Amino acid sequence: MPKNRAIYIGVLALVWACAYFYIFNAKIDINGDNCRYYTFASALASGQGYADISAPTTHPTNAFPPGYPLLMTPLRFFTDSVVAQKVLNGLFLLGGALLLFFFMIRRKMPDSLALVGACAAILSDRVLHFSTMMMSEMSCFFVSAAAIFLLTQMKKEKPFYKDWAFYAMLVMVVLCYHIRTQGVALFAAVVLFFLCAKKWKEALATVAGFIVGCLPWIWRNKALGMEQSRYFESIAQVNPWRPEDGSLDLSGIIERFFDTLGMLVSKALPNSVIPYFQVNYAPEVPAGFGLWLAALILVALIIRGFWAFGKYRWVLIGYTVFTFGLISIFSTPSENRYITALIPFLNMGLLVGLYEVVVWAMRRLNMKQKFSPWILALLLLTSVSNIKALHTMNQMPFPPAYQNFFQIGAVLKQHVSPETVVASRKGELLYMFSGTRVTGYAFSLDDRAVIQKMLDDGVEYVILDQLGYSSTVRYLYPAIQKNDDLFFVASYIPNPDTYLLKFDREAARKKLSQTNP
Repeated sequence: MPKNRAIYIGVLALVWACAYFYIFNAKIDINGDNCRYYTFASALASGQGYADISAPTTHPTNAFPPGYPLLMTPLRFFTDSVVAQKVLNGLFLLGGALLLFFFMIRRKMPDSLALVGACAAILSDRVLHFSTMMMSEMSCFFVSAAAIFLLTQMKKEKPFYKDWAFYAMLVMVVLCYHIRTQGVALFAAVVLFFLCAKKWKEALATVAGFIVGCLPWIWRNKALGMEQSRYFESIAQVNPWRPEDGSLDLSGIIERFFDTLGMLVSKALPNSVIPYFQVNYAPEVPAGFGLWLAALILVALIIRGFWAFGKYRWVLIGYTVFTFGLISIFSTPSENRYITALIPFLNMGLLVGLYEVVVWAMRRLNMKQKFSPWILALLLLTSVSNIKALHTMNQMPFPPAYQNFFQIGAVLKQHVSPETVVASRKGELLYMFSGTRVTGYAFSLDDRAVIQKMLDDGVEYVILDQLGYSSTVRYLYPAIQKNDDLFFVASYIPNPDTYLLKFDREAARKKLSQTNP
């Protein structure tokens, strides 16, 4: 390895370390999903299989694909530390950035451009935010970067079926899908790459290998009588958090697809890549001409950057297009959350595109000077204010409502059995603090349905919180109000009011039997 290249790798690692540990957040993220990943990894590490051990009754789960919990499991064998899992996620970010660095080197780009492009992959506040929580985005980025890099390692002179790089790439593609369902976009992009290169056998082998790689997960779910993915269930839903709103017809699904795609291009893209536009994601607020113009310029520059990768342009363009398309299908409001694993590729493409455009313009103008990629490093400074804001946010304590919620969890851990079932809006978060069995409540306007679910789940306590979720005031609070004779205050924390309520199961069973026809 050239001496300069080794120095550049050290610089990249230093940039990662400075940014990552500056914004590092040791606290559990309050989105809840990160706790579910941890719980599933704990189940695997304890030999209980891929199961939800926090549910009223431990049962196999497919709430998330198993890839990321599997990656968490080796570390979970040795420690229950949340911080250790967060650092692992940070290392996935560093590993992905290094792979992009070598990917650019393989395409004969200047080492300095490769370094700046790889640094751009790291220095995104959005990416850094997800790198310091137990979420699957960084492992997805690392695995997809590995798959694309491995494509460059395939030997022209060797049949693909004798080439280790092909099999390693295929493993990464299958793993990417098992980390995040939207990883199917990477599979489609790799197939597109082979088709554009007229490598029909490789394309067919990739399809066959992907199907074989997915069969164990499919067979497992089918054997257990479970759906393949909860995301597919949401395609026709108007709002997954309001079941009473019903489903969309085909025209409604198509309309939502283009609305979401327009949002991703006009708002999420400029909001996510250098130079980080601030946007309003509210559907009723249009992007406006200026934002659309900026978005289209960014799209053109990113495509120009991808084009510079020669035949590998198709896997980069395909991965981007297919990811945007898949996200637009689902009903869950996304903003720029679901393109997080793609942002490092977009940032890399943007900087390479800028470099190519400037070099082309200088040639057209017959300028004798050479353009230095180091000048592009100045663009990295545009992320400083966002990273500072992220640091400040991560240093803040939990909001008071969450502090109270977690304190209630500590009360439960101290005073009740781990087998006690507690209903709340964020059971996955509660489990990390209470160690009890947890469940949600029925999203139903019928108070009897809410009470019945509590009975079915074996609920003994209910938490009435002020975490800010509309379902609490829409479904849970009215059910408690209409049946206040079934709930008794077991613990109370003010500012804001947070209640631990004892649920009288016998009285509830008797009351429902009297009201049911």
